[in-house]
Amino acid sequence: MTIDWVEWLGYLASVIVLVSLTMASIVRLRWINLVGALLFSLYGLLIGSIPVAFLNLGIVAVNIYYLFLFYTAKERFDVVEARIDSELFRYFLQTYRQEIEKIAPLSVVEASQKALYQLRDNEIAGFFVGDRIGDILDIKLDFVFPRYRDYKLGEYFFIKHPERFKERGIRKIFAHARSEEYARYLERMGFVKVPGSKETYEKIL
Repeated sequence: MTIDWVEWLGYLASVIVLVSLTMASIVRLRWINLVGALLFSLYGLLIGSIPVAFLNLGIVAVNIYYLFLFYTAKERFDVVEARIDSELFRYFLQTYRQEIEKIAPLSVVEASQKALYQLRDNEIAGFFVGDRIGDILDIKLDFVFPRYRDYKLGEYFFIKHPERFKERGIRKIFAHARSEEYARYLERMGFVKVPGSKETYEKIL
């Protein structure tokens, strides 16, 4: 039995395009979709179907264009105080309750002292929740809404502009990784694991 690798290339391209449509992050969607479209273009050429190849090359071009706009866009980021007992904040907690409880118990979040909205181009993109102890912020929850999960918020506040915390008198931040994914995120943001701790990371600003 011979394997028709060209046909399997078409299947692989189909799966990659399908997977891209499941991405919550628009950036991941475009990168994965770009790879799938490239493979479909190659598949079209190999089977002699110019329309298939041409259409998917067009999709590749569209993805590259929007990725270029994304990586070159100048966006404005900010943080503003939030009240945990406000109607708006409680709305967000209830709307994203299932996701939030995978990160931190809702009771811990609601009992926290401090909350900050993360703004991106004047839109609420997420929030920090935690306790303030002197010049230390102990983050209990760092939550970003699905459409903004492209690392830009974290990179802005934790790496490029830590002075946004310093302006508020914060010199050290603790965060708690209850999953491997969040641990990788913290390490990417420059946090280091506290010696002897299973899930606590710190970052000195």
